[in-house]
Amino acid sequence: MDIQQWLTLLVFSVFAVDYCSSQRPTPVTFHVLFPKHRFWSSSINRTLYSTLRGSSSIKRFREYRGVYSVFRPETKLTFLEKDTPDEILNALCDQSSTSNPITIFHVNNPSAFPSRAPANRYINQLVHVLGLPMISWDSEFAGVLEPRHDSRTLQIAPSVFHQTQVMLSLLKRYNWTDFSIVSTTAPGHEEFISSLTAQVKESQKIPRYSASGVPNFKSRKELKELFETDSRVILLHSDSRDSKEIIDIAVELGLTGKEYVWVITSSAIARGARYAYSGFPFGLFAIDFESNLQAMQKTINKAVDIWMEGLKLMARQRITATADLTPDISCNDSSHLYWKDGEVVHRYLKNVIKRGTDPIQFTENGILKVTEFTVLNIQRKGPIHRDFVEVGKFTSLGLVMEDITWPGEASGPPKGKPARYFLRIATWKEEPYVVYRDFNDKGECEVGSIPCKVYPRDENTNIRTGNTTIIQCCAGLSIDLLKSLAQQLDFDYELFEMPDGQFGSENQETGEWNGVIGALQKKVADMAITSLKITPERSQVVDFSGPFLETGITIIVSLREGAISPTAFLEPYDYPAWCLILLFSVHATGASIFIYEWLSPYGLNQGGKSPLREHKFSLFRSFWLIWAMLFSAAVSTDTPRGVSSRFLANIWALFALVFLASYTANLAAFMITKEEYYDLSGIQDWRLKNPYATKPPFKFATLPNDTTEINMIKNHPDMARWMRKYNKPTVKLGIAALKKQDIQAFIYDATVLQYYVGKDEGCKLRAVGKWYAMSGYGVGFPKGSPWVDKVNHALLALQDAGEIERLKKFWLAGACHKKQKKGMSSQTLGIPNFTSAFILLAGGMVLGSILLILEHMYFRFGRKTIRKWDKCGCCSLVSLSMGRSLNFEQSVMEAIDLHKKHKCKDPICETQLWKVRHELDLALIKINKLQKQLA
Repeated sequence: MDIQQWLTLLVFSVFAVDYCSSQRPTPVTFHVLFPKHRFWSSSINRTLYSTLRGSSSIKRFREYRGVYSVFRPETKLTFLEKDTPDEILNALCDQSSTSNPITIFHVNNPSAFPSRAPANRYINQLVHVLGLPMISWDSEFAGVLEPRHDSRTLQIAPSVFHQTQVMLSLLKRYNWTDFSIVSTTAPGHEEFISSLTAQVKESQKIPRYSASGVPNFKSRKELKELFETDSRVILLHSDSRDSKEIIDIAVELGLTGKEYVWVITSSAIARGARYAYSGFPFGLFAIDFESNLQAMQKTINKAVDIWMEGLKLMARQRITATADLTPDISCNDSSHLYWKDGEVVHRYLKNVIKRGTDPIQFTENGILKVTEFTVLNIQRKGPIHRDFVEVGKFTSLGLVMEDITWPGEASGPPKGKPARYFLRIATWKEEPYVVYRDFNDKGECEVGSIPCKVYPRDENTNIRTGNTTIIQCCAGLSIDLLKSLAQQLDFDYELFEMPDGQFGSENQETGEWNGVIGALQKKVADMAITSLKITPERSQVVDFSGPFLETGITIIVSLREGAISPTAFLEPYDYPAWCLILLFSVHATGASIFIYEWLSPYGLNQGGKSPLREHKFSLFRSFWLIWAMLFSAAVSTDTPRGVSSRFLANIWALFALVFLASYTANLAAFMITKEEYYDLSGIQDWRLKNPYATKPPFKFATLPNDTTEINMIKNHPDMARWMRKYNKPTVKLGIAALKKQDIQAFIYDATVLQYYVGKDEGCKLRAVGKWYAMSGYGVGFPKGSPWVDKVNHALLALQDAGEIERLKKFWLAGACHKKQKKGMSSQTLGIPNFTSAFILLAGGMVLGSILLILEHMYFRFGRKTIRKWDKCGCCSLVSLSMGRSLNFEQSVMEAIDLHKKHKCKDPICETQLWKVRHELDLALIKINKLQKQLA
């Protein structure tokens, strides 16, 4: 007896002991459905038999000893000779029901067994109906990315999805970030396109992939579109016959040179040929996997390993106590048509995880996470032949590459993109985004400017004056942004202006767009960069990048020199305060001082004890004192003699000090000319909605055929109709009309108007109201342009680096903005600032003339009448001058006062003077007695 027989006997002995020491194991069967093959059938049979029996069974028994204590695993093989529905049905129902199969294993290998698609679909549907778990090796399997919650199939074959993973790994290895997709309607084409698209979107690591191409190849015209793109890496999925035709057309179109890399799927490879197709270019890559007899034998072993690992998990959980592992399926009895507990077996099989060189682990959809692939490369075989040579392997450890023949038999890999891209870029001037400048003295553009093609235009009408372009220099925020993008994305460009001088508006009758948008729509330009606003209407015909700057619609107005008020000198106090100060306080204080002086022992008493000639204080002189102290006038005044009246006069002086200090502090603010402007609240302001509410009517404007006007037409049609007759062709002309007061407001893009406000000479512009219709500026592209994602990534990088904010501060800031923020203004004072003071002076001169006339009229006509009425000298209490003018005594006293100024300096003169005074006093007494007698 040889060693193999001894080992077999030992296995059965151990199994018998284990069987006797426990309950009877549950019989379970692994049923294999394999297409009949003339040369493979016997090998497949031996392989399946040896998995649970023969020399390898000892090792398997030791590894799965716990399984044999609960289950009695068996395998069964059924060869499908004709793949007819009856044959398949009999295999699953009649034969399988007697052997208790709990798992089906089916192989669909188109490389070895062509034209099995209907049989393959029927088997999948029938197994699903019966509720049996199935392990499948199906290279044509599709639906990897689709949810499969009700499916009980585990897929272990390399799928199209796995091939796309290998393709992207190959691209990543050589930094080929841009690629095109070419696909026919070969099996798996939808899976091929959706897998690549999904992986491109989910890619979060550099390099970020961008895909374009021909999703459904049908003609030479569609493939010719690749020649117009910048992609140099082409991924192809088709069958072997179509792949030859596509490559032949690509050779004719010049798409197989040194710069181009072709990567094809396994289905595009012709099987059985001695050499590769002679039309395949050198350097072409193919993703392939093993599908020969050895691969099928390896697959059977892997499927049995998965099944045994699943039984191992079920044995640990003692699943036989809770689940019925006897399907008892009968295709003739509808009550036994579906195995409910097949879901339990499927769940345990899907949870199998096996480490090692050939790991096993399934995704949520029941697909192997990693499968093995080979990377083939077209290389020269002899003088005339070329063939596929294995140059790499893709395993769980990643992609490993060897010696490669590169396209055109070059010494190194191509860049996968043009040496440098060239783009046609449309623009249109608008400060500060695009500014046209002349060449310097040397005939060159200044630093920061680039050459651009523009049309000569009339400055006032913006109409072209010539049909040929001229070269000028372009600068601005958008130009600086363009230079940054060109540096990051490595492209050259030609910058040109649109002939019609428009950003882009739609013709409502024809539906065509003009301006920059029209150039993108017609693909005259590859990109557009200026102050191009993103709108929903434009986004329907062109693609936009993400907004690089926020904007909206705002309103600017012009400052007007306001006329100073004739009563500006009164404005530091309101009218009640002036009335309280000038009418009440002044006269009340003056009257009080006079009364205190009259009642004071040192002043004028009622008994006439003080000589009349010594009395020099009256009510009017009290008022004169109060007014002089109030305004600190440098005039001669008479001071009171009483203590109380002098105290009150000092209190008034303190009051006058406080009054003058506060008055002077506030006077400057009211004596300057005020700058006036229309402080509109926004687009909903009443003056915009109802222009006739003001006289003359309120006029405002914008640019014709611009997004601002389109927005106004859509949301405020009445306002749009009103301002249409005032619209201006350019922003500069609109601002000029605003300053001339031809219009009262100008409505346009917020950031552009903020720029003009900041740089305005004299700072006479103001932005008023809230921003309206918030939007953003973006870079424009034709629909489906591959540059959209590239520019978006570059813009994000510039944003993170702070470059966008730097450009914004550099181009949008202005001196007027800084001045307004600081709240500073310095102006030379002119005559208008003192208008009210001159008016006050002129009014005083007129009033003085009137008083002079009244004084003459008093002496000529009124003195006689008042003298008859004033018998006791009351007028002297009110006004000394009036009292003197009414009696002779006062005239004499004036003479005496005059004489006092010329006093004698010797005793004789003094004696004579005293004698004259005595005689004068006697005369006065006598005169008084005579007046009393006459009275």
